[in-house]
Amino acid sequence: MSTRQNRPDDDRLARARQARQVISGADIRQPSTPSGVYVSSNTLFTQSQRTYLIALGILLVFGVLLWLIFSMSVASVIFFLLSLTLIAGWLVF
Repeated sequence: MSTRQNRPDDDRLARARQARQVISGADIRQPSTPSGVYVSSNTLFTQSQRTYLIALGILLVFGVLLWLIFSMSVASVIFFLLSLTLIAGWLVF
């Protein structure tokens, strides 16, 4: 009768031991497609960084055009958006 009582304990201990096992680095396989978010081997900027720089350039040109055509009060809205975009880029990249 003691074997019946030990069997659930043995199963429970085996499950706990299996849950505690750590996967070694050799057991983890590399992803099939690299994400490329932070690493770019063939170009200077990644796609997300290039999109960010294009958006900054558009905001800057648009702000300068509004400043030259109208006044700084009109362009200040665009320059404010440009400043928020610069801060976001500083935090993300």
